[in-house]
Amino acid sequence: MDLTINNEKPVVITGSMRNSSELGYDGPANLAAAICTAISKEAKNRGVLVCLNGELNSASEVTKANSMSLNAFQTPNFGPIGIVDGNEVIFYRDCVNRQFIDINTLETNVELIKCATGMDSKLIDFCVEQGTKGLVIEAMGRGNIPPLMVDGLERAIKKGVAVVVVSRCFLGRVLDSYGYHGGGKHLRNLGVILGDTLPGQKARIKLMLALSKTNDIAEVRDIFEQGLYSEC
Repeated sequence: MDLTINNEKPVVITGSMRNSSELGYDGPANLAAAICTAISKEAKNRGVLVCLNGELNSASEVTKANSMSLNAFQTPNFGPIGIVDGNEVIFYRDCVNRQFIDINTLETNVELIKCATGMDSKLIDFCVEQGTKGLVIEAMGRGNIPPLMVDGLERAIKKGVAVVVVSRCFLGRVLDSYGYHGGGKHLRNLGVILGDTLPGQKARIKLMLALSKTNDIAEVRDIFEQGLYSEC
């Protein structure tokens, strides 16, 4: 929603972490805070917002960090963009990097693969054989993969598959720091796109939207890397 809605009107997502049969049911408070946010003039032109536990997070940045706590939804690296306090909506900052991708249809043939030590290329090769249009690789650390996965990635790229690498780490971003076989610099030289701070699930959605707009890998790279590298 955040990537496809181009409107100044506030769009606020809320919910609850406890149901109405549990002590401390947070649904009504979250709904009230979300309504306060939606009618706030300060909420205009901020994209889609997520409002839970009195905090406001940008949809492009927020992720679920805990399976059960009331503050389960958090923004790694940056923190919330605002709060709702006593029915007053207070914003502390803008979203770091807002984007709009104009599409008419959705390309869903995009897969997500999580790296682990010793993995090889068989999952990558299978996805390519099945006609996958895009791959998101949740790599280790700064964006590095096991050496045995490299040949598969190279085959995928040569067949025109858009490959985005992100980190499986909760904090930080990927960067072409390491030049060894499977390191981020080596991968970028092969044609891999770096996904900055995005977690795997968000990078997959973004890649689906990017491929819905264009099949040009250079344009897809620009959508992901605009402003992050000097050549973009």
